[in-house]
Amino acid sequence: MNTNHYRHLLAGLGLVALSGFVPAASAQVAPSLGSLSTYGIASSTFTNTSAGTTVVGDVCFTTGPAVPATVSGTTGPCPASAGTDQSGALAIINGQTCTALPAGNLDAVVIGANPPGVIPPGCYFRAGSIDITASGIVTLSGNGVYIFRSTGGAVTTGANSQVVLAGGACAGNVFWAPVGATTLGATSSFVGNILDAAGITIGLNAALAGRALAFGGTVTTNASSITVPAACAAPPPPGPSTQQQVPTLSEWAMIFLALLLAMVAFVTLRKRSP
Repeated sequence: MNTNHYRHLLAGLGLVALSGFVPAASAQVAPSLGSLSTYGIASSTFTNTSAGTTVVGDVCFTTGPAVPATVSGTTGPCPASAGTDQSGALAIINGQTCTALPAGNLDAVVIGANPPGVIPPGCYFRAGSIDITASGIVTLSGNGVYIFRSTGGAVTTGANSQVVLAGGACAGNVFWAPVGATTLGATSSFVGNILDAAGITIGLNAALAGRALAFGGTVTTNASSITVPAACAAPPPPGPSTQQQVPTLSEWAMIFLALLLAMVAFVTLRKRSP
């Protein structure tokens, strides 16, 4: 084999080695809610079936309830940018790379080495519905952003179910974006910002630590409580996708790189031999 053949071979091996670089996973990003950030309820139609409903935060709607809720903030028409802000937040959520949820109700899924129903920060999706069993418990564990989106289903929680926070998780950094309607079961407790123009129903005596944002749809409550969460502490630094990282090689790339180095050494020794 002549020198030119060696050069072509080395160049090919180098390209193969470089093609083995594994890109880092993308970090999840919390979308801005813009003008909707202070609203516990923002909808085209707000239906309230009991005077026992309370909202700690603002409430806006196009068509209001016959039975008013007790609201700590303002009540009235939604901001002019409400629809745009909700659509923009959904675009950011839906544009992110997410991990497919395993089959089963959310309180029973296993993520990595965590116990069933314990979920670390991240972006998760399912083609179908995302459900929580009656009396089931989902624990969001760790400081970071949580995104749950369904590309073809609803979010439904059973009666007495709970979504709880642990390890620095913050309600304001939790986002739910189903395609179908969201239904929270009676006496359940739920956490996060629900962005769902298909409609949001918050059952009898259910509690939401977050926001029910259904501009273009209907929010229905029944002696429910909604509390707009306080601002969250800054999440951990962004993941590898937004920081300068030393690239890592895949296993095959390491093999090709070893062959490349061996060929370089071989060619060098051939040139030096008399």
